[in-house]
Amino acid sequence: MCGRYTFFNNIDSVKSSFDIDVIDSSIVDHQPSYNISPTQYAPIIFQDNTNRVLRNMRWGLVPSWSKDDRFASKLINARSETIHEKPSFKNLISTNRCIVLANGYYEWVYTDNKKQPYFIYSTENRLISMAGLWTEWESVATFTIITKKSDQSISHLHHRMPLVIPNENIDSYLDNRNLLKDFIQIDDMKLNSYQVSTFVNSARNNSVNCIDPIE
Repeated sequence: MCGRYTFFNNIDSVKSSFDIDVIDSSIVDHQPSYNISPTQYAPIIFQDNTNRVLRNMRWGLVPSWSKDDRFASKLINARSETIHEKPSFKNLISTNRCIVLANGYYEWVYTDNKKQPYFIYSTENRLISMAGLWTEWESVATFTIITKKSDQSISHLHHRMPLVIPNENIDSYLDNRNLLKDFIQIDDMKLNSYQVSTFVNSARNNSVNCIDPIE
C-alpha cells in the first residue's frame, strides 16, 4: 500500500512539465511536504472537459453518497484488481481519474522486531505520477491512490505499490474511455530505496529530515 508520500516540487515546474491549463485557487498557498499523510491536502491533476487542472484535494476518498467522512482514513488506496467491484470506486474509474504527484513514498519493513521506514523514489529523480481516483463530498474534493502488485525492484519492501503512469501515458490514463488494465503492466519507471529515520513515523514531522538517509 501507499500510506505516506512526499511532494516538494514547485508549482511552476509542474505547470510546464504536465501541461496544466488551470491552477485552482486552492494551490495558491502550496508548501513543500515531506510527509503527506491521510486526510491531509495535496496537489492533484485531473481533466475538466478540455482543461487539465491542478487542485488541492484531501487524501482519503469519501464517496459522494456517504453520510459522513468516516471513510476518509480507510479509502486511501484502491486495489486495481478489485476496483471495478467496489461501490466506492467502480463508477469513478470511468468518470473521475486523476494523477497524484510524488517525489517518492514511504514503506515500513519489520526488522529485528521494529518497523524500519524506507523512502522509495525514481532512480532518475523525477516525479512519480501515481494513478488515482477523485470525487467530491459536500464540496470537499477527496482522492485515493490506485495500487497494484509490486514490481520486482521493491517487492522486498512491500507486496503492493502505487500504479505509476509514465508521463507519455498520462493523457491516455486521464481519458476515461481507456481501460485501466492497459496501464497495469507498463513498467517504465525504475524505483530505488534507502532507509530513513523513524522521524518520519509521526505525521506531525514534515521537513527535509524525513527523507535524509541514515547510515
